[in-house]
Amino acid sequence: IGIGSAHGGESGSSGSQSGSGSSKVSIKSVYVSPLTRARHTLELLRSSVPRGPDAPLVLPPPSEDVILPNLREIDLYSWQDRTKDYLRERHPEEYAAWKKGDPNGVVVDGRKPLLELWERAGKVWDEVRSAELLRDEELGEESRVLYSSHDDDGEEDAAAAAATQSATLLVCHGTLGQALLGSAFGLDATIFRRNKFPNCGMAEILWHDDDDMATAWRWRYPTPGSELGCLREQLGSYYFSKRKL
Repeated sequence: IGIGSAHGGESGSSGSQSGSGSSKVSIKSVYVSPLTRARHTLELLRSSVPRGPDAPLVLPPPSEDVILPNLREIDLYSWQDRTKDYLRERHPEEYAAWKKGDPNGVVVDGRKPLLELWERAGKVWDEVRSAELLRDEELGEESRVLYSSHDDDGEEDAAAAAATQSATLLVCHGTLGQALLGSAFGLDATIFRRNKFPNCGMAEILWHDDDDMATAWRWRYPTPGSELGCLREQLGSYYFSKRKL
């Protein structure tokens, strides 16, 4: 699944597990992939979360969900629905590049799906952040920030943000989840496979409205309670060495 103060992940696993990773989060908006398995994951999440004043996760009604076409899974063109054995036999070099995580080596029908995916992830962030800022203006919510929070002194309080602040949930798919997380920190497709999304994974991203990039992230599931960190710092040495190649 996607994210609370955050963004994206994989669909199709246990909704009850997903709910357990979402404690004390109030979701203001939900954006979901048009694909059935992602929408089913969102249904499982809703059905698994307790209701009432002490509910760990508060979601808007399904009628307010926004189906966002750009949250669909990666476009693989003629590779779609092909078996691994078929691709390994018919397209050995391209398939090897896919397994290795080489975005320039994955060429399908003359196109580069991983590079296209990263470009689409950037468009998702533009769409979502613009829509949420407009929503806040219309509602008169002057201080709410998308993906992050500050205390009264202007200092970031990450724990409070995760526990009490409103958030935006994106429900998508694992490959796009990698692209959303990477692009949020200004990292390109060369980090593909460096930070895989587990099935039904949920990541939380803190992102101030006036910043070009996210400031921190952590897993909400499958490792709830993990420490906030900066993806650029975590993958920096690998990423920048690859960019020199």
